[in-house]
Amino acid sequence: MEKALSELVEPVHADSFFSVSRNGEIHERLSFEYVDPEGYYRRVIRDEKLLKKEIEKLADNMQHFLDIERVEINEERVKSRVDYCDIFLKGPSDVVSVMYLIDFAGRFKEGVNKIETWLEEEIAPYDFEIVWRFPVGTRISKIETTLDYEIYDDIITLWALEGDDVGGYERMEFELPNIVLDTR
Repeated sequence: MEKALSELVEPVHADSFFSVSRNGEIHERLSFEYVDPEGYYRRVIRDEKLLKKEIEKLADNMQHFLDIERVEINEERVKSRVDYCDIFLKGPSDVVSVMYLIDFAGRFKEGVNKIETWLEEEIAPYDFEIVWRFPVGTRISKIETTLDYEIYDDIITLWALEGDDVGGYERMEFELPNIVLDTR
């Protein structure tokens, strides 16, 4: 019965936030929202064993997709790793969220840096947004992507609507600021 209920869970939206640090660490918060009309995840979170098993399954599945992606920073392959996964209810609605914290790192240099990603090409099954937050003062010089995007100084927002072509090759080029700002 649980398997049948889990099959009724439908993804409806995703958003991602990348935080880029000067030392090359990149931290991502990835969240998927699902419509769960039969309350499958409400049942799961009430059973500690079932919750642990479901979170492990979700994290393993996400890690599998990350392992298929190819990401390079300045032409060196980097590996993304799921470090955290959890399920959150969205109030009394039938919407739930599955959230992942994902980390990867590369080596940045003086001058132009490049992050390249090769993703499977597909049709977006739902709307999604992505925000990249670079260190204050970063100059973003080039974006190559199938997604719509805007650059706001050292922040990039990208998005797609359900039905858009997404994936394939993506590239961002940027220069980090020469000074480290004291943000205290």
